[in-house]
Amino acid sequence: MKYKAFLILLLASCQALAQNTALDNFVSRIRGVTNLQGDFTQTVKDAGGRVIQTTKGLMLVATPGKLRWETQPPFQQLVVSDGKDLWVYDRDLEQVTVRELDQDVQGTPALLLSGRAGDIENNFQVGEAEVGFTQVFHLVARDKSQLFESLDFVYEGKRLVRMRIHDTTGQSTEIAFSNVLVNELIGDHLFQFEAPEGVDVIDARATAK
Repeated sequence: MKYKAFLILLLASCQALAQNTALDNFVSRIRGVTNLQGDFTQTVKDAGGRVIQTTKGLMLVATPGKLRWETQPPFQQLVVSDGKDLWVYDRDLEQVTVRELDQDVQGTPALLLSGRAGDIENNFQVGEAEVGFTQVFHLVARDKSQLFESLDFVYEGKRLVRMRIHDTTGQSTEIAFSNVLVNELIGDHLFQFEAPEGVDVIDARATAK
């Protein structure tokens, strides 16, 4: 009985050590990048594996907590974070929603690339595996009430090539990155947002009056 209990404790300790090592390795990659920019192709599949939407766009990410994620027609949407607030602008609806960044980091997975290491440790369990020539970091949400269950960040060498998102409905999203530039100068104005005239603004910040 004591021997069995010892094995259980040993297994738990090894598992915790592996998770800590994977977390450290992933955070190390994130911290080595002050900014990131490139093109993306985003493919959404339903629970049966059928493609239901494909979009293309541009992403810009910078520390700390800055993001610009812009999809091209016919599904035009712009997501912008200045490190404090997050704006989601739907051009077709002529509507923008703004909320505090800390309110939405779990709902915007790309923000995990923007240097917020604490968000990773607090919100996810991290695993790591080598698959062929790629290194995959598998993040599982600690809070089961979140919109998505897990995330995969796939690297070839030092280059991020894909991100996969699995949500609670069985739907999956794969984002393939191309023309990626790392630690190149990005103008700070690209992480600012001003609502166009005539657009409805929904202010969901906790400090909103």
